[in-house]
Amino acid sequence: MLPSKCDVVVVGAGLAGLAAARELTVAGRDVHLLEASDYFGGRVRTDFVDGLRLDRGFQLYNPSYREGARILDLEALQLRQLSAGLIVSIDRKQFRIGDPIREPSWLLDGLQAPVGSAMAKIKFARYAAKVALGAIKIDDVDQRSDAFLTFAFGKKMTERLLRPFLAGVFLEDDLQTSKRFLDLALRAFVRGTPGVPANGMGSISEQIAAQLAQGVIHLNTQVTSINNGLIQTSAGQIQARSVVVATNSRHAKTLIPTLHVPQTNSVTTFYHLADCEPHELTDGRSTLIVDGLKYESGTADPKRPLINTVVLTHAAPSYATKERVLVSSSMLGMHDNSASELAARKHLESLYRVSTDSWTHVATYAIQDALPRMSAPHELAKSNRLGDGLYLAGDHRNVSSINGALMSGRAAATALLEDGN
Repeated sequence: MLPSKCDVVVVGAGLAGLAAARELTVAGRDVHLLEASDYFGGRVRTDFVDGLRLDRGFQLYNPSYREGARILDLEALQLRQLSAGLIVSIDRKQFRIGDPIREPSWLLDGLQAPVGSAMAKIKFARYAAKVALGAIKIDDVDQRSDAFLTFAFGKKMTERLLRPFLAGVFLEDDLQTSKRFLDLALRAFVRGTPGVPANGMGSISEQIAAQLAQGVIHLNTQVTSINNGLIQTSAGQIQARSVVVATNSRHAKTLIPTLHVPQTNSVTTFYHLADCEPHELTDGRSTLIVDGLKYESGTADPKRPLINTVVLTHAAPSYATKERVLVSSSMLGMHDNSASELAARKHLESLYRVSTDSWTHVATYAIQDALPRMSAPHELAKSNRLGDGLYLAGDHRNVSSINGALMSGRAAATALLEDGN
């Protein structure tokens, strides 16, 4: 039951809201977390359907995230890492490109891949190493990622390798995303190999929620207005000394109309069960595949709709019972219809070089607010204080990543505590 009053109300029980509530609870505040949906976690949530673990959209966790390492028990998550690289598909041929330290057998394949000159590949490897070591400082003047990449590494490497891969990271393929964010994302990839928890991405949210007192999370509770600490909800009203709004950017602006927030990028993820032997797909390894010819003409080829695909059960067999083979594939935008699924299936046939006619379509997740846009110029951290006991959290206040969401939650809580609220 919703109390009549408390110290702090946190609106939104995604990662940012959970992180903020955790920090405030540790500090001894009486906190209540209000969530409009039927479960917590926001985008980081896993459904268990017919023996399958289905994350709400393709997501990965990077063990190099410092904020995650601070508040999560990574050993308990049992992170199952993907390959430290990717496969670029060109004319039904697969070229493996990865970290030569973690994947030394891929070195020759990467050098021979027709995705740019040898010099361009060496330059990119050097740049990535410098970013990982912290030798590249955050730019004083920001720029778009596409402008930087094309100038630094050439058009062919950008169009055949970097754009296809980064489209899946940024969820936009114009690469208008800030180079500042590009550098942070590249640093994370070099420092850690992303993967999925054995029990699904939702176990990240569940682990943080377990650190809160029972009864502080109120599900199916839609907040309709906030006025001087009086919060009106679908379950009644509650008075609080302070409020942390930790919803996505679109909902935050609904509650605070004067707020300036970025737009969001959407993505659709399709899950299929493959009917072939596991070793027939990417040699039995969980290696991300991108299409190196998707942007060959200068724009996205509509006959190549997917931005990436991966066999999740190669990394985490626990994602499917009975040794079934679960494939996750994503395309930009909202495409929850049969025509899009058929187009995805046809593209998968080319990427995996096997017939997909008898693959079983399990589910489609069209995620409208999958990531906030980090368009250049982008401030890496915005103020969490809105005044009068109102604070803001969410990856749109930091960078669009799990780490960004967790950091923003802690930053909002820290600001509130420093203000004595």
